Amino acid sequence: MRRPLAGVLVAGIVAVLIGCQSEEPQPIRVGTDKVTVINLTDKTWRNVDVWLNDHYRAQARELLPGQRLDIPMGVFIAYGGQYFNIKKQVPSGIAVEAVTADGKPVAITWGKGRRR
Repeated sequence: MRRPLAGVLVAGIVAVLIGCQSEEPQPIRVGTDKVTVINLTDKTWRNVDVWLNDHYRAQARELLPGQRLDIPMGVFIAYGGQYFNIKKQVPSGIAVEAVTADGKPVAITWGKGRRR
């Protein structure tokens, strides 16, 4: 009789411990085919620029608090019109630049970020 109860208790403790180890959300995630940016603040971001490897850019007008922006790698474009080619290039840095609704700058990075 004691063994089944002990098994249930151990399983319950393991489930609680696994649940407590949930990952903290990251504002920038880089996948195999897309970049995800999440506004983890309580402020709206405006004029959002997402830079990939220094010179490829994607833009969004606004990102609301808690909103997620998924950008396919092939959408990033350089000043000269070249698109990022995931088959030939590797993401090494992401920089997100924006302005909050009250005019404060937003700057977050992943990897090497962006050189200036």
